[in-house]
Amino acid sequence: MSDRKEKDKFLEIYDSYSDAIYRHCYFRVFSKERAEELVQETFVRAWQYIAGNKDIENMRALLYRIATNLIIDDSRKRKEESLEAMIENEIIDEPGDKGHIDMERNVLWKQVFEEMKALDNDDRQVLIMRFVDDLDPREIAEILETSANNVSVRINRAVKKLKTKINESY
Repeated sequence: MSDRKEKDKFLEIYDSYSDAIYRHCYFRVFSKERAEELVQETFVRAWQYIAGNKDIENMRALLYRIATNLIIDDSRKRKEESLEAMIENEIIDEPGDKGHIDMERNVLWKQVFEEMKALDNDDRQVLIMRFVDDLDPREIAEILETSANNVSVRINRAVKKLKTKINESY
């Protein structure tokens, strides 16, 4: 494949997945600027991977794996601001094409995030990947390098934990 065709193909990949990767990063780091940096680094690493002439079976899974690994690395390097402080200091808007979110939905997001912070990181991670990123268990398994059955069980348990926490609060 020529350089031009590779670049065009990569731009198509960027156009297809950049918004989803941004949402994935945003809901993990809760910082617009940091999410944008992580998206940029994700695509730089993906380009390097592609330039290395490595076979890629599932580009979406590769991008999510790169982004997830960058988020994990970032969290190890930084002392993260607590989710509670972020909720108190700013309104968390759902990123997306709409450009706005109604008040009722915003309140619901805050309630869910408030309860999610009580879950452990692994539970939060699979819930975000499944319900925010809209990945199926097979794709999540590929990203986390585990079995789809394991992921399904983890999602089911995390949902039950979250429901219990929400029911206890209200």
